[in-house]
Amino acid sequence: MPWDLSQHGLNGEASNPLALYGSSETHTWLDKFAALSGLGIGSIRRISTDGKGRMQPSALRAAIESDLQAGVRPCMVVGTAGTVSTGAIDPLRDIQTVCRAFNVWFHVDGAYGAPAAALPDAPDELRGLAEADSLAVDPHKWLYAPIEAGCVLVRNPANLQAAFSHHPPYYRFDGDAKDPPLNYYEWGPQNSRGFRALKVWVGIRYAGRAGIQQMIADDIALARSLYSHVEAHPELEALTASPSITTFRYVPSDLNVERRSPEVGEYLDVLNEKLLAQLQSGVDLYLSNAIVEGRFALRACIVNFRTTERDVQAVPGVVVRAGRAIDEQIRPPAIASSSSTSARA
Repeated sequence: MPWDLSQHGLNGEASNPLALYGSSETHTWLDKFAALSGLGIGSIRRISTDGKGRMQPSALRAAIESDLQAGVRPCMVVGTAGTVSTGAIDPLRDIQTVCRAFNVWFHVDGAYGAPAAALPDAPDELRGLAEADSLAVDPHKWLYAPIEAGCVLVRNPANLQAAFSHHPPYYRFDGDAKDPPLNYYEWGPQNSRGFRALKVWVGIRYAGRAGIQQMIADDIALARSLYSHVEAHPELEALTASPSITTFRYVPSDLNVERRSPEVGEYLDVLNEKLLAQLQSGVDLYLSNAIVEGRFALRACIVNFRTTERDVQAVPGVVVRAGRAIDEQIRPPAIASSSSTSARA
């Protein structure tokens, strides 16, 4: 009988005694973890989000209670500090309250947003990082280290040793009892590994805490500036800005009033998809994409200390010029224009 290990884990199709919880915005690493760990992707419960892409603690509580009634054991809840699409930050303190009530491990994916907690004026929701049992950070994002560099922090270090420390007879790394060595194989899944932390350490030593704080603050300010420039342009629709991610889309001015109709909405998605593809193949700027409330959006994530205000100011012009040209080429006759393209110049 075929056995879908990736989907159903080591438990097979009959049951999934352990359950994982993450919002519909949680990064896809959770799916990979579920498949590789043997829990199976079917063990993941996708918790609904609010209008800003944040996990709803009430829905999390209801999902856990439902699983307990069905004989399923809640294992881990993943909160996110900076979602991929929009940079939304889950209500971490409220999620932690639910986790403590049911004795469930609380992990926070802070790969992107966690370093911003070091800012003096950091969003209050980021303070909830202190409530996590474990926290993931990617220094190659907002600590400006080269790829690859990943980091996990655990509230109770003894949990790492309990999971990874093994002492076969051929391991003799105890050293001097008065000055025992730090054996990294006891703290993670790898026995042998490269010194990937060196580049992170060098960057922190060079810039210092104050320098990194300033660079992060500058990135956030630039994202807010970009949002303002986009919002001021009649052919761009500003969507979100948090914390250094700005999402928006190109909307021809003559379709601005009609954009909520299904036909126009579908066309704008197609238009912005083609626009993104052209921008990514060009040399002027590089954007990625996001889905915001069902709409295809352009996404600018500023995590480079070389980005300047001049760069940000140039974005609307580049996007609009490319958007106009594509609109002229692909707009279907059924979507009538109430004004000529030249009138939009």
